[in-house]
Amino acid sequence: MAGEAGALRVYAALGLVTAVPPALALYEDASGLFGLWWGLGSVAVFGVVFGARQVRRGVEAGRVAAVRDEGLAAGEYTLTDYKVFLPFDRPKSSPERAESPLLLRLTNRGMQHWDRDTLRWSHPWAGLRLAFEDEVLLVRYEGRLVGRFWVFIPSGMPEEILLAADRLQGRRSRL
Repeated sequence: MAGEAGALRVYAALGLVTAVPPALALYEDASGLFGLWWGLGSVAVFGVVFGARQVRRGVEAGRVAAVRDEGLAAGEYTLTDYKVFLPFDRPKSSPERAESPLLLRLTNRGMQHWDRDTLRWSHPWAGLRLAFEDEVLLVRYEGRLVGRFWVFIPSGMPEEILLAADRLQGRRSRL
């Protein structure tokens, strides 16, 4: 949060630095060429600053995804990922825009809990039991509670996780 506030101050300062000279040029009746160069310069500064930020975010997201994919065993593949929040960190409004470093990954062999690029736990379907308590997903492995999450599902219902788990556990027991 503190880093975001600092970044916002930097962007506000850059905005003032690039917006004030063209405004002054209009009021001082400066030459059109002077205003043109400030306008082009401000577009270039904003393009570099915001473009670099987005490129950095994209590179980081790609790196994290690669680390998560390396965490899969041979023959294991990802079925779906769910953005999750700790119950007390649940966003009050617009969860689709809220950032969460936590992820539940359902694979053909089990469930994984990721915190950015760190695998917190991975358990096979055979010992997992999932249940909802109000809106909070409870994950138990061999009888002990291993996770409590509020799951963000953009289109669907939380019960789809339970249905998928039941189906995968049933399939694994027949193999």
